[in-house]
This record gives sequence, structure tokens and C-alpha cells, in this order.
Amino acid sequence: MPARAGWSISDARQGMTRARGRRLASVVSRPSRTAICSGRRRGNVVIGPRCWKSVTSRPFYPRVRRLHHHHSIESLPGGTVASATFLVLLGGLLVLAFLAEEGFARWGVPPVLVLMASGLVLGPASGFLPAERFLEVAPHFGALAFLLILFEGGLDLHIASVIRRLRAGVAMAVTGFAVAAATAVAAGVAAGLPPAAAMVLAIVVAPISGAIVLPLAGRLGLREEVRTVVILEAALADVLAVLAMTLARQVLTGGGLAGLLAMGSMLAALFSVLLALGAGLAWPRVLRRLGDRRFVDVLTFGVALTMWGFVETIGASGALAVLVFGLVLANEKELLEAVGLAPEPVASVTGEAVARLHVFTAQLTFLVRTFFFVFLGVVVRPADLPWPRWFLAVGFVALFVGGRWLVLDYLESRATFALLGQERKTLWLLQPRGLVSAVLALEAVHLGVDDGSFVGVASVVILATNLLLLFMGRRAAPPLAPADVARPAPPPALS
Repeated sequence: MPARAGWSISDARQGMTRARGRRLASVVSRPSRTAICSGRRRGNVVIGPRCWKSVTSRPFYPRVRRLHHHHSIESLPGGTVASATFLVLLGGLLVLAFLAEEGFARWGVPPVLVLMASGLVLGPASGFLPAERFLEVAPHFGALAFLLILFEGGLDLHIASVIRRLRAGVAMAVTGFAVAAATAVAAGVAAGLPPAAAMVLAIVVAPISGAIVLPLAGRLGLREEVRTVVILEAALADVLAVLAMTLARQVLTGGGLAGLLAMGSMLAALFSVLLALGAGLAWPRVLRRLGDRRFVDVLTFGVALTMWGFVETIGASGALAVLVFGLVLANEKELLEAVGLAPEPVASVTGEAVARLHVFTAQLTFLVRTFFFVFLGVVVRPADLPWPRWFLAVGFVALFVGGRWLVLDYLESRATFALLGQERKTLWLLQPRGLVSAVLALEAVHLGVDDGSFVGVASVVILATNLLLLFMGRRAAPPLAPADVARPAPPPALS
């Protein structure tokens, strides 16, 4: 086709370039359907409910959020510097956690206060650690903490010691948890939460922290029978809370109470128990063949992890399986004698393995607890928590204090146990919340009933109950036993 007069090849190319630029500008400046209905002003484009118009002839380009190098650890220049900073931070937190444990052993200051304060400084106060990156790993980290709590709880429940104080210890644990949960549900509903959300939040804040109570139990000047009751309550509280959250999840996501009581759910629970029972009885035979090889405790914990994942994958209860697996390992001798089998030499091998497992799980719990409370301090935004939720958290603490006094009155009136005046004051204030409440708060987020404030409310309750233990406990409780300051009471000892 012949070219028109006055046109050249270069003119045609320039015209095509200008046309392409106009098409690109129109595409870039055209808002999406969602933006058209948003009714907001964005840049140089006014977006209304039905139409949009450009204020100027310039195309709209979305603004890109700028990262300031001094705000976040992510923006440190160069991978080497970022890695070095991360290692310094990691080492500093571990040193701080050790010093916090020493302060707990010497002066009774709960480590959770120090660790959460560090997280608040590194997160909301300075912005050095980004909360968004921490929230990405929260589900996996929470699952690990969940498993560790249950496995260690099973290892700490020795049947012989439990039977001696079974009635008093179980009554204290179940009644205390039930009263705290019931009052928290009532307070949550009164505060405007839906019943399902109030129930889940009550399970989050109701259990006392075994990780805090167990090391204190032998240093409070309590008589042996009262100390055993305290240890049993602390050991059972975490397990009760995790199992209650598991049941709540089944009710909320599995067809309600009818789904929970269906034959399939009962068979799944029975399968979890039988699988864990068989694995717990068979595993010592494997340990006997392995002999004195290193890292057998790591292997055993790996079996517990694998069991949790496998059981959850097929639709059964991983929590119940891991709890029973730890319980069977810790009570191998008693279980073999109960069914008429010779406990030796398997029982001695199991005893050595469980002793090593206690050391390993204690160290792993130390690491998980350290980073979990720092993580909790990083992700919590106290300024973003609405004032009604602050009042709700403070109301929870007040209800827990009053409810525990009523629980002690009720149990003493039923002759469950007898307390001296000083022992009664000590048990009244010995109700700090800790790791399990933090883990359950994150679990509640995935159930879809959290209105965005559960983690904040749980954090306030954790801090308030530990401050109550620190300040009021020093007046009510006797001084810590000096002989136990350098060597705190080991959690596994239940006798």
C-alpha cells in the first residue's frame, strides 16, 4: 500500500509509540471493579461508588511502601550483616533467658515477665522485629509447643504417685479449671462475645502454668501432701486445657456436639489410645536393642512427632496419642506388672530412657518457652487492644482470684484436704498463666472465632497473674527455701 504524502517511516514509528503509551496509561490508570465500589480517593484518582474520574491527565501509579533501614531487621544491607545481627539477637535472647531463670530461682521473679518485656521492646516499641514474619510461622511453632506440653505432661504423670494423692490432686485440677473456665465464659458473654468465642477464650485463659508452678512447688514451705496436690494440679492443668481445646475444635468444626459423640469420633479416640499404648509398650524393646547409642532421646521425641502427624493425618487425635505415649513410657513397669508380665529388663531400660528424655524435653521446653514468650511480646500491640478488652482481661484476673478462694473453701469443706493458714494463702495466689495460654490463644485464631483480640487478652492475663504472684505472693507466702535456691525442684519429681 503506498505511503500517504508527508509521512515517513520514522513518523509512523513515533505514532505507534505514542499510541502504545496512551494504551498503557489507560490500562494503568483504570481501577479494578473492587476499587470502583470502594468510594476512596487513591493518589490522583477519585473513586466513587459508581464512577471514577482523573483529577489530572497524569496516569495513576500505585504507591510503593518504602522500607526504612532503621526500622526492621529485614532491611539490613547485605545478607552477612543480617545473619550476624540475627545470631547476636539469638544469643542475646538465650543469655537473657538463662539470667531470667536464675532470677526466678533466687528471687521468684517469673521469667515470663522478662521475656515478654523483651519482646515488647524488640517489637512494638522499636519495630526492630517484624510481627508479620513471626505470624507466618506461628501455626507450626504452636503445634510444636502443643506436642511438647502434652508429651512432657505424660512423662511427668507417674501412676504410683498419682494414686496416693489421686482424689485430692484430680479434684483440685478439675474443679479449679472448671470454675475458672465457667466464670470466664460468663464474663465473655457479658462483654458481648458470642457463646462459642467466649467458650474458646475461657479455655485459653483458664489453665494455670505448670512450667511456672512446678519449679516453685518444692520451695514454698508446703507440707509433702499439699506439695503433691500442687504438683498434680500443675501437671494436669496443661493437659486439661489442651484436651478441652481439642474438644472445642471438634464441636466447632466437626458438626457440633452430635458430631463429637458420633461413633466415628469415639472410634478415632479409641484408635489414638490403642496406637499410643502399643507404641509405648513396644518402643522400650527397640531402645534395649539400641543400647547406649547417643541421641536416643532425640529419636524418641522424633517418634512422638511422627505419631502426632500420622494420627492427625488420618483424622484421629494426635494430642491424645502423644499424651498416652508419654504416660506409657513413664509407667512401663507399673503397666507390665498390672497385666502380669515381668517388668525386667525392659523396665530398667525404659527408666534410663525416660530420665534422658526428661533432660532433653526440659532443654527443648526452655528453648520453646524462651522464643514463644519473646514472640508473644513482639506480635502483641497493647495500644491496639480496645479498652473493653482490657477491662475484660482485668475482670478475668479478678474472677480467677475470687473463684480460687471459693474452690479451696469447697474442697476443704468436702474433706478433700486440710490446709494451714499460710498454705491456704499460698495456694490461693499460686495461679499464674503461662505457655499453654499463649499457645491456645494462637490456636483460637485458626478456629475462626477470634475477633482479633484473643492474643492480646491472653497476654494481659499472663502478665497480670504473674505480677500478682510476684508482688502479693511475697507477702502471703513464706520465704523461698535457701537450700533449694541453687538447685530448684525438678519438675518430674511427684513423690
